[in-house]
Amino acid sequence: MTREQRILLRQTFENLVPLPRNFGRLFYQRLFELDPSLRELFHGDLDRQASMLVQALALSVLNLIDEGRVSGTVVDLGSRHYRYGVATRHYATFGEALVWTLEQRLGDGFTPELREAWQEAYRELATAMQHRPSATA
Repeated sequence: MTREQRILLRQTFENLVPLPRNFGRLFYQRLFELDPSLRELFHGDLDRQASMLVQALALSVLNLIDEGRVSGTVVDLGSRHYRYGVATRHYATFGEALVWTLEQRLGDGFTPELREAWQEAYRELATAMQHRPSATA
């Protein structure tokens, strides 16, 4: 991720923070439209899940912006998602839903450069979440 992309993400985040709960709801609505089978991975209160998504996204992206790297917390989050049944193929759908949700929220402010920056940030986060430590240590 380039310095310029990190600056764009920071500016975007300042426009989005605090991410409202409806951001998470809109995201999940789109996610389930793209792949209805994903709905079965989510048990319990979807509003709570939407709130957790917003918190995790904020912490993950802000760390990526400020530190230029993905935190170990993101890797741990990926391990939990793996245990919940999230497969590699789901990450592309998740990314598509995330970018769509950002576009809906930001409207004309979601420029091609900003789209590219968010896609790159998501690629870095998704790659880290899919990292599986080797069984041999």
